[in-house]
Amino acid sequence: MRVPLLTGLVATAGLAVITAFLVVDFAEAEGLPEHYQFVQDAFPDVDISSVQPSPIPGLLQMAVGSDIYYVSENGEYFIMGDIFALESKDNLTETARNLARANYLDKVGQNDGVIFAASEEKYVVTVFTDVDCGYCRKLHREISAYNDRGITIRYLFFPRSGPGTPSWAKADAVWCAESRNEALTAAKSGIAVEADDCDGTPVAEHYQLGKDLGIVGTPAIFRPDGQLISGYHSPDDLLALLQEMT
Repeated sequence: MRVPLLTGLVATAGLAVITAFLVVDFAEAEGLPEHYQFVQDAFPDVDISSVQPSPIPGLLQMAVGSDIYYVSENGEYFIMGDIFALESKDNLTETARNLARANYLDKVGQNDGVIFAASEEKYVVTVFTDVDCGYCRKLHREISAYNDRGITIRYLFFPRSGPGTPSWAKADAVWCAESRNEALTAAKSGIAVEADDCDGTPVAEHYQLGKDLGIVGTPAIFRPDGQLISGYHSPDDLLALLQEMT
């Protein structure tokens, strides 16, 4: 069930106001443990995917999709922000976000994307792409260079203009083509792809997944562990980033 978390939602257990608008999908969310149910009760119109102890005693970590928030154990305070470990300088909140993103990405089967595989694979990245996005096209023109560096690209569709638009129709046509890889290359070169309607496409699912992950621009590159690499990066730069993150 998709539910909106509206700006100005007032908590009923003395929690602060959430000052953002989110849309989340928790069709498979499990119920919270009874001793944390007060958090869900405070936000009755929001599906909270998990509540667990945070790195700070007395503070609970609350996951809403791939977003992380904090609630005091006494139910009096709500916090938006990141927690850093002073000694290691690690962003512990970002680590939790990455785990949430990875769980979302795991919902998409390997065969539900358009894959350009490296013959000597070292890394696999998921790239949310828009057929008409300039930097997406630039990235794809260099697809052989990424593959030569051992980077497999798994494309998912994120037509930024939304449903019912030419970019969305082009993504549907690519999926329905006999060779999706060839069709995607053609579409990104400005060549019209002719394909019969097939038995449904995953474009809507990819698009909603991107929204759940907070994508606002393309290309958006994700490692399997959920780490986000925003925007276009040349083959050498992406390889260096992946090596650095390992």
